[in-house]
Amino acid sequence: MKPATRLWVGIYSFTAVIMIIAVSVFAWLASQSRKQAGLGRTANSPASFTGSIPEERYQLLSRFVPPAYQPGAGVDESREFRQAMERYAKGDDEGARAGLEAAAKVQPDSIEVRFYLGVCYLLANNRPAGIQELRSVIAVGDTPYLERSRFYSAKALIGEHDIAGARQQLDAVVAMRGDFQKQAQVLLTQVVPGR
Repeated sequence: MKPATRLWVGIYSFTAVIMIIAVSVFAWLASQSRKQAGLGRTANSPASFTGSIPEERYQLLSRFVPPAYQPGAGVDESREFRQAMERYAKGDDEGARAGLEAAAKVQPDSIEVRFYLGVCYLLANNRPAGIQELRSVIAVGDTPYLERSRFYSAKALIGEHDIAGARQQLDAVVAMRGDFQKQAQVLLTQVVPGR
């Protein structure tokens, strides 16, 4: 056999061996993916969501800027509430919380007191108490604080790792088509991928 022919036979043989190895590896990978059904992805399939969000992400998504206080027209405000909201406006969340707790004793049915007390609890990282206050506002129904209560409640629920509860509140906010609709939609895409 001529040296040039031997060279080409060697190249073809080497290529055939590489192709056999590649086909074997591909066949093995295909058999493994069948054994672990549902764990693989094709190029066109959406990313699967395992429900696992890192702790830092929960904390980041639960943060919020406290809502500004705007006195309601015709609202009967107690002295305790006015003093608490003066502290709140100055950024004294702890002083505002204590004042709002006192105001809640004087005005137990005040939606405004309950809303800002819930916000102050959330700012103090007391999510269970904050969620409870905001739920009491939500339970009243159609008030000027309903949309905001749902949104901040969703933020707190994310911090508590209750994604299902947060999603329920965010879906309700989106359905209201109010001031928080866009923020709720963005937050939904961050906690429920593929939305």
